[in-house]
Amino acid sequence: MRRTTTPGPFASRCRYAGAALLAASIFTIDTLTALGSAVAVLYALVLIIVADIGSRRSILGWSLLCIALTLTSFGYMHGLQGHIEATLRLLFSLAALLATTFLMMRRHADRQALEAQAELLNITNDAIYLSDSTDQVIYWNRGAEVLYGWSFDEAQGRDAHQLLKTRFPQSRGAVERSLAATGAWEGEVIQSTRDGREVTALSRWLRRDDIGQRGGRTLESNTDITTRKAAEEALRRSERRYRTIFENLAVAIWEHDLRPMKAELDALRAQGVDDLAAYLVRYPDFVRRMRASVRIIDVNTTALRMMGVASKDEFFTSLDQFLADEDAQFGGFLLALDRDAPHWETESTLRTRSGELLRVIVAFNFPGDGALDCVQASVLNITERVRVQETLQRTRDQLDHALRAATIGEVSASIAHEINQPLAAIAIHADAAGRWMDRDPPDLDEVRASVREAAVAARRASDVVRRVRSFMTKVEPERAPLAIDPVVEEAVHLTRHELASHGATLIPALDACGMLVQGDRILLQQVLINLMTNAAQAMAVSASTERTIRLLTRRVRGGVAIDVCDTGPGFTPETAQKAFEPFFTTKANGMGLGLAMCRTIIGVHEGEISIAPTAGAGGGGRVSIWLPALAAPAP
Repeated sequence: MRRTTTPGPFASRCRYAGAALLAASIFTIDTLTALGSAVAVLYALVLIIVADIGSRRSILGWSLLCIALTLTSFGYMHGLQGHIEATLRLLFSLAALLATTFLMMRRHADRQALEAQAELLNITNDAIYLSDSTDQVIYWNRGAEVLYGWSFDEAQGRDAHQLLKTRFPQSRGAVERSLAATGAWEGEVIQSTRDGREVTALSRWLRRDDIGQRGGRTLESNTDITTRKAAEEALRRSERRYRTIFENLAVAIWEHDLRPMKAELDALRAQGVDDLAAYLVRYPDFVRRMRASVRIIDVNTTALRMMGVASKDEFFTSLDQFLADEDAQFGGFLLALDRDAPHWETESTLRTRSGELLRVIVAFNFPGDGALDCVQASVLNITERVRVQETLQRTRDQLDHALRAATIGEVSASIAHEINQPLAAIAIHADAAGRWMDRDPPDLDEVRASVREAAVAARRASDVVRRVRSFMTKVEPERAPLAIDPVVEEAVHLTRHELASHGATLIPALDACGMLVQGDRILLQQVLINLMTNAAQAMAVSASTERTIRLLTRRVRGGVAIDVCDTGPGFTPETAQKAFEPFFTTKANGMGLGLAMCRTIIGVHEGEISIAPTAGAGGGGRVSIWLPALAAPAP
């Protein structure tokens, strides 16, 4: 069907001119001749000519004109007293004109409706074409032109399915039989466009038999579903891929229906329960009932293997069936679900079908849209890892004990190393007391002060021996909250005489006021004394004339830092790397135990100790200690 049946402007003007000429001719004949017939009936031809090109008003206007011409001719020929035959011809002519006018108006209305329907078919995106009883195209809408690439003129008179190389889901004969039996057929077909592209279309056929003809006309409507089919196929591939991933993940995946549980929690809120945590503690039966209300709707293959179940049909249906009785984490899960948390994770214990207990990590990710009918949980089996960790920890404890037992010979050397300083202090104070006694007269106040200092050094030597012996066994060091700056100040006081004997100047800069650590005061002081003594000894054998030790404390993120810096030869990268190894020393008479003991002591206090390699010769040494803060005061 072509786009319009209305003639162009020039053809319309020619038709109007022809209609006017015909009307004038009929009027002339009817007026100037005495024919004994109803010549005015021929005015119906004028209406037929203008009906295809005119509007309703135009048809009515031409009809009124023809009636007026008929009456004018009658009046001219017969006057007001026309005989009966002329009057009957007039009435017959007028009836013919009125009937023709009515028919032309109906035809005009039908033509407008048909054109409107054709326009609707043209504006649809579907390809619609009409074939006659010989399967030749007699209508081809704009959607067909856009989809297939052939215009109406190119498709008219051709078999559409030969033109489009249509491939049917069944034989063409089966399609024809369905049309003959029901008058309709629907299915997916594959067709080729003009440029050789294949499209998949949802085709709907409707056949109406023509009167007196076999076969009738067939209306076909084809919707292009190529993109939809491709999207559906991509979706199926994606679903297969993700289903494969879901089933074969090393982590067990459980899908739960949490809607009943959420409804119960919302009901509690509606009843005025504000403190849900307290309510769960007060009513443990509610928690147990909530556990039983959670349904498992799907699991992957890993979950089946982990729980010792043969198939999904045999799998547990309720969460309560596999949670261990001693599991105390479910209340936290209820709280997370109640506050619409995005995720929740915990370590729990599961009971398999055979009764074996498994240690697992469970992680829930709650949907952001609030859909709780299919909530996935990742369940990671860490049973073997926990067993390995426990075995490893036991092995470490045994090795640590064996190492301490194997190094019992070094304990004596270590004790000797550690009490060397307090013994030296005792000797110095004893000598000083003797010198004050030898004066004439003796200075008894100084004697008493020296004796007191010697007694303090003796008690410290006893404390050092006891702490080092305990440290070399399985006895944990004594722990107490310690203000770090006073501990450092006391260590400085204890080493002042030995540092002075090496010609070293100590410059403390303590900036960790109020910072507390959890530790053993004697052991931490021994670490500082060792570091300061090592620095003084290193500077004593160096060529540097400046022998300065800077002892710094400062606050750092999460704890306190202690730096011992000197102006000695420093550490090479190789020395810094090996300095904490037992029995490694760079001193001729060193034992190589001091820094190793320092690292062990700091490690027991959950801290860190490190040595900064020197950038160049004579750049000085720096040892840094970090200890975790027990309580960081507000700035």
